[in-house]
Amino acid sequence: MRKYRQIIVILLAVLMGLFSLSGCNLMRLINPEPTAIPVTPTPIPVTELTICLGYEPRSLYPYQASSQAAQEVLQAIYDGPIDILNGGQIEPVILEKMPEFSDKSAFFTPVSVSEGDVVINTYGDLVTLKIGTRVFPDGCTSPTCAVVWDGTSELLVNQLTATFELLGGLKWSDGQPLSASDSLYAFMVASDPATPANKQSIDQTDSYTVVNDTTVKWVGKPGLVTDTFEQYFWAPMPEHAWGEYSADELLDAEKVNRSPLGWGAYVVDEWQPGVFIRLRKNPNYFRAAEGLPLMDIITFKFLVNAEPDTILQVAEAECDIVSSTALDLQDIIYLSEHVQSSGFSLEMVQPTEIEMLAIGITPYAYDDNYYPYGGDRPDIFGDTRTRQAIAYCMDRDTINNKLLGGVAEITNSLLAVEHPLLEGVTLMPYSYDPTLGISLLEQVGWRDLDLNPDTPLIAEGVNNVPQGTVFEIELLISESPLRGEIASEIAAGLANCGIRANISQVPASELYQPGPDGPIFGRQFDLALLSWQTGGRFDCRLFTTSEIPTDANFWVGEKTGGANYYGFSNLSYDENCALSAQGGLDTAASIQAERSALQILNNELPFMPVYHHPVSFLKSKDVCGFIRNIDQKNRFLMDIENLYIDVTCVDTELKTPE
Repeated sequence: MRKYRQIIVILLAVLMGLFSLSGCNLMRLINPEPTAIPVTPTPIPVTELTICLGYEPRSLYPYQASSQAAQEVLQAIYDGPIDILNGGQIEPVILEKMPEFSDKSAFFTPVSVSEGDVVINTYGDLVTLKIGTRVFPDGCTSPTCAVVWDGTSELLVNQLTATFELLGGLKWSDGQPLSASDSLYAFMVASDPATPANKQSIDQTDSYTVVNDTTVKWVGKPGLVTDTFEQYFWAPMPEHAWGEYSADELLDAEKVNRSPLGWGAYVVDEWQPGVFIRLRKNPNYFRAAEGLPLMDIITFKFLVNAEPDTILQVAEAECDIVSSTALDLQDIIYLSEHVQSSGFSLEMVQPTEIEMLAIGITPYAYDDNYYPYGGDRPDIFGDTRTRQAIAYCMDRDTINNKLLGGVAEITNSLLAVEHPLLEGVTLMPYSYDPTLGISLLEQVGWRDLDLNPDTPLIAEGVNNVPQGTVFEIELLISESPLRGEIASEIAAGLANCGIRANISQVPASELYQPGPDGPIFGRQFDLALLSWQTGGRFDCRLFTTSEIPTDANFWVGEKTGGANYYGFSNLSYDENCALSAQGGLDTAASIQAERSALQILNNELPFMPVYHHPVSFLKSKDVCGFIRNIDQKNRFLMDIENLYIDVTCVDTELKTPE
C-alpha cells in the first residue's frame, strides 16, 4: 500500500510541474517540433551535343584554320564578328552596327594626288598613278563619272573613312576585357608577311587606329570607293594572351592553335588528338544574360572512314549532327534512300562545288598563229553552235538519276538555282535534245557523209576547219571511278550526235600540272571533266581574256592564276565584267553587269555544267534551334548557341531545298 502511495505522490508532483509551465511550453511538449532534415538539391543534368566531323582540324588559330572542319569548330569559339546571311545581307554580331554614309560613320574626304602617288583604281587595284589610270574623282562613286587621268590635270580623289564600334562589356573567355586594341592587334598580325592571310584588304588600307576602348577607325588608300565595310574590320585577337609571340611563332604556339581564346558561346575544354575536341559553355559569353548558349557541352568527334552503309549506325550511336565534312557523294546517295527509317533527317544546303565539262576552245598552239594544216588541232569548237550542240547531246538527267541517285542539282550556271544573283536571269536550259544538237552541227557544216550513225561526222564547209576533218576528240578525266562512269555517259550521248569522244584517264597530279606542261592549265585539251570549287560566288574575272594562261603572263593570267584555260574570249563579256568590278557604290549597275556576264556564259558555253555536288548534313530529329536558312556549308553552325535537344522538337525554320 505504501508503494502505491509513493507512485501517486510522484505522479502528482509531475502533474504540478506540468501545470506550472506556460501554455506555449506545454504545447511544445505535447506537440514537439520536427527535427529539420537537410535537403540535398537535385543536380541539374549536364546537357551535351555531339557533332561528328569527317576529319580532325590541324589548327584552330584563325589565320591558319582554313579547313572546313576547323571553321565549324570556330563557329562555337567566335561569334561573328560579322555574319553574312542568305542573299549577302550583312549582320554585325559584336559591333553596334555597320558603318553607314547616312550617319557619317562612313564618309569620303577629297585628297589631291599626283603622278607617282599610290592610289586605288576603279578595279580596286593598288597602282601607281600615271597617264591612263582610271579612277573615281572626288564626288564620283559610279562608273558613269569615272575618269582616265591625262597626266597633267589636277586630280582630287575620294579617301574613305569608316568607324567600327564594338558592343560594350565584351570579354574574352578568360574574363579579360575585349577592346578595340585587340582588333588593331589582329590587323598588325594579319599585315605581317609571315601570316597566311589574304592581303588585299590590308593593301587597300591607309591606316587602322584605335579611337577609344570600343572604337577603331579605318582609312582606305586614296581612290577606293566601296561600301563592303565588312572587309575592313579585323576580328579581334587576344593581345594580352598572344602578344608575347611573333607572327611566325603564332603559327606553332600550342595554346594559340589548340585552345584559342574567343568571345563566342563556347571555350575549348579538352582536345584529345584523333578522338574529339570538347567545348564547354563560356561563362563570359556576351549573350549569357539571354540564357545562351543552350547546351553545356559541345563535343566535336572525328569520324574516320565510315562507309555509306554504316554511317547511320555510327550516327545513331555517336552523333547528334553529322557534318557535311563526313559525307561524300556516295554517302549522300545512300542516305537519301535509307534515312527516312532512322531518327535522323538529311538536310541539304546550297552547293558550292560544280562538276563541269570544260571545252578547250582555243589551245595554246594557236597563240603563235593558227595553222591546222601543220600540227595545230582544227578549230572545231570555235563556233558557238558547236558548243551548244555538245550541251544538247549530254543527258544530264540520266547521269543524275542513274549514277548519282537523283540527289544532285542540275543547273545551267556556275551558281545554284536559288542563288540571288540569278534572280530575273533567264538561262537556256539545255535539256537533252540530240535532234536539236544534230541540227546545230549540220548548220555549222558537220555532215554524216556515209549515213552511218556509228561513225563520226565529217567537216564539210565548217568555218576555220579543214575539209574532211573527222569530229573525233579526247575527253580527259581523273582516275575517279565515278568520273569514269559519268564520262562514259557523256561520250555515249555525244556519239548519238555524231561526235566520237575518246576517254583518257590521267592522274590528278598530271591533269592539274601548271602550264605550259599540264594539259588543263597548259591549254592542251579538247574536253575535260573537272570539279571546281566556286564557294557559292561568281567571280567574272575567271573567264576574261586577260586570264587566259599564256607564255606572256607566265601561265598565271593577271589576277586569278590563269583560270581561263578554256581560251574563251568575248568582248561583251569582258566589258560587263569590267563594269561589275568598277561599280563603286552603284550596286545595281554591278549586279546587272554580273547577270549579263552570266547570261553570256550560258549562251557562249566555254564549259557546260554537268551537276552541282550536293552538300548535306545529318541532323537528329531531336536537335532544334536552326533559326536561319543555310547558304554556305562552312557556316551551317552560325547559330550554334541556339542549338538544343528536345524530343518534341519541330524545327520548321531549317530550310531543306527540294
